[in-house]
Amino acid sequence: MSLCFDLTALLVSVIMLFTYYLRRNIFMKSGYYYSLYLGLVILLSISELLLDFAGEGIMTMSIGWWYIIKIVGMFIAYFLTYIVLRYFMAVMSFRRIGRTFNIVVIVYILIMSSLIFTSPFTGWLIKLEDGVISRGSLYLLPYYVGLFTFSIVLIAAFLFKDNLSKSGLIVVVLSVLILVAAGAWTIIYTDDLNIKLFAYAYMIVGMLLYTTLQDPYLYYYKYNLCFNERCFLDSVDNKLSEGKKFSVFFLGIDNMGLVVEALPETKRTELENRIISMLHEVCKKKNVFIIDELSFAIITTQDVREVVVRVSNQVDKICFDLDMKKSLAPIIYAFRYDAFYSFDHIYKALSFVKDKKDRENENDTIVFLNTSRFDYYDRELKVYSAVMRAIKNESFSVYFQPIFNSDNSDFVSAEALLRIEDKELGLIYPSEFIPVAEKNGLMGKLGELVFNRVCSIASKYNLHSLGMDFIDINISYMQCIQSDMADKLINITGKYHLSPGFINLEITDKAFQVDDNSTMMMNIKKLMDFGMTFTIDNFGTAAADAQKIVRFPVRYVKFDRSVIWNSLLNDKCKIVTGNMVRMIRDLNLKAVACGIETDNLLGVISDMEFSFYQGYYFSKPIPEDEFVYFLTSRLS
Repeated sequence: MSLCFDLTALLVSVIMLFTYYLRRNIFMKSGYYYSLYLGLVILLSISELLLDFAGEGIMTMSIGWWYIIKIVGMFIAYFLTYIVLRYFMAVMSFRRIGRTFNIVVIVYILIMSSLIFTSPFTGWLIKLEDGVISRGSLYLLPYYVGLFTFSIVLIAAFLFKDNLSKSGLIVVVLSVLILVAAGAWTIIYTDDLNIKLFAYAYMIVGMLLYTTLQDPYLYYYKYNLCFNERCFLDSVDNKLSEGKKFSVFFLGIDNMGLVVEALPETKRTELENRIISMLHEVCKKKNVFIIDELSFAIITTQDVREVVVRVSNQVDKICFDLDMKKSLAPIIYAFRYDAFYSFDHIYKALSFVKDKKDRENENDTIVFLNTSRFDYYDRELKVYSAVMRAIKNESFSVYFQPIFNSDNSDFVSAEALLRIEDKELGLIYPSEFIPVAEKNGLMGKLGELVFNRVCSIASKYNLHSLGMDFIDINISYMQCIQSDMADKLINITGKYHLSPGFINLEITDKAFQVDDNSTMMMNIKKLMDFGMTFTIDNFGTAAADAQKIVRFPVRYVKFDRSVIWNSLLNDKCKIVTGNMVRMIRDLNLKAVACGIETDNLLGVISDMEFSFYQGYYFSKPIPEDEFVYFLTSRLS
């Protein structure tokens, strides 16, 4: 019976090792441990077969040789337990092992190895006395250690289940259960030296791994037969552990989101295949990886500057050949070997690149990364998390900055301003969190929550009775292009029984980049018909010029603070600003001057006929309770 188990384990393991080497496309760390695993199973099976042959009388073996083979087999079985642990850690991408863990493992290996190889002298595992072999007092210790190791694997599988597919998690659990069952069988049937299931159990586990976790096609990306992100990370990990010098660069397409929407799938596939073929020629197949649609990672040992320039030129040529020159442009992030020091840096670079879908500026066709750049990126990720927490828990604040009416010398309105004070990051200013929220598609939800909060405050304190004619509420461009935006704002206004005329919505200069039939314009017209008014913010900047304001249905025009401050510094700018204000008044619109912070600045622009002034000179943005006190004290 035992002979059949061991012979089957040997033959199947040899076949699996042979076919794995025939099929493997790239040698990963998990593949290294898997190959070692199968090799040890083969050796274990051979040692067990030799003992079986001796036990069945097929071959003659002295007690001394039987004893030595048994000791060697026990060492192989013990070492297999350690290899199983390392294999599953590699499969689960558990790369960052602490120094303490490494020390514990080394001590564990030394103790167990010493225990096994000193057994001929101590008799702790197997005793040889008077030509009779018997089990020592510590015979079951390696099995108990094995059970403990397998339990660690099982716990890690659930802790790092996000790194495994559903089938992969099932295979890990099933493999551990099989090995635990084999170990338990050995512990329970301690008197039967002929029932040896460990080699057979290891063989079954090897088959499970071969058909799932160690399938070579797990490292391919979709249909392209190009290596994927998992393969890239494993390849980097291997090269770093081997101490090799190499550089990495990431190739993508500028404004990838727009490209995916604009190009039909057949065109994207053709473009992707052309780029893959080119990269295989330039950098070799084993060094090219797809990390996302039309996004690639390349490992090179050549001069990275020369390679990225060559690749960039080739992508330009491919786009031109496919008649896509005008709509597509390559963008490359290069990471030289002397700019990173660990796997963490490469992983951060990958995350950074996957998050960046467009150029940082128009001239950045090639960007060279370094570790200092990730400090900013880490901060951006933390701000993103803070914005997510603020949305989930509605843990943001609304501040109000009073606006001075020059026509009646009184405060008749205020701008509602969002503030986020996070428990981890502290106070985060809009200049930092708004770009992050816009880039990650959070401004729609955040803007809706802020609008609801402002309406709630206006209703709670009856701000109209405290002298407020209207409240300015900022709405983002991303919020405006949502088809149901107008209906949501109308419903919120009705919920708090506010007059539509009490709400004045501020839109940034991006509003000028849309046509009259856009969703945004339809939202604005619907809200205006409801009775709300609009302000154009940042007037005087590149996008917000005089020609475009004529067609835009607004009541107020808010001059950007840079325009106001330039009037103080330059007489010609002062003349231009004054003429623009008069033009706005001739259009029956109201002009608002922002950024009034000093008496000197107010004196310079006071004769320009601005209808409203806003800035620190009059009041800084203040919290809800201070704002209510400001209004009530002014009335009293």
